[in-house]
Amino acid sequence: MSCFLFKTRWNRSTLVFFVKIFLTLSLWFSFGGEVVANPTTVESKNPSVTSASKKNTEASQTKKTNTKLSSKPVSKNRNEKTDSNQLSNFKRNYKNHKGNWKPMELTWEESSGAVAPEFRYAKKFHLFTDVKKIFLSRKIIKNGKLVLEETKEIPDKLYQKWMNDLFKKGIHQLPYEEIPKEQITGISYNFVNFRYSSTKSKFYYKLEEINQPEWVHKKAIIESIERMKP
Repeated sequence: MSCFLFKTRWNRSTLVFFVKIFLTLSLWFSFGGEVVANPTTVESKNPSVTSASKKNTEASQTKKTNTKLSSKPVSKNRNEKTDSNQLSNFKRNYKNHKGNWKPMELTWEESSGAVAPEFRYAKKFHLFTDVKKIFLSRKIIKNGKLVLEETKEIPDKLYQKWMNDLFKKGIHQLPYEEIPKEQITGISYNFVNFRYSSTKSKFYYKLEEINQPEWVHKKAIIESIERMKP
């Protein structure tokens, strides 16, 4: 009887011991296992950590978006605006703060030189500003005869158009040349003289050299002046 009681007590105590171990392991797996397997679940319970992670995520997404946008090529419309801005640089204000025309004087003279009278020609164009008006004087001789001599007032818009064209061709960037010291008899030394406010330029040329490749720039200026008409 005593042996039976001893075995029964031992079996009960052993069973209780194993039950305790089982419960302990169950609790450990239920809590400890969840923390290891789903760490984000525990972290999400902290609102400050969650909001910080969201801000970091949004910031990284914004950087990626900005990088993509900056890598895109410039649109054609933007290029067109740039081109229009460059062209507008040639549009100057030719009046002073009082509304008067800034002082400007342009003179072009060209002649055939020493040839037979029936083949002689000469051209002289003089464009200049007054306080409120602009004038163009032209004198043309063909085949030894005077065919045109006049001075007329020029409209404001036409004057501005001519000036824009001259500045676009860079007449104001040319140096101021002195007449050649050594001159050949019978050779005409033609010239273009330009003065605008404090800017001035002047160049000489001979008829036989104006068609050479290095004279393309200056020839374009001469042709612009020759096309001037009231």
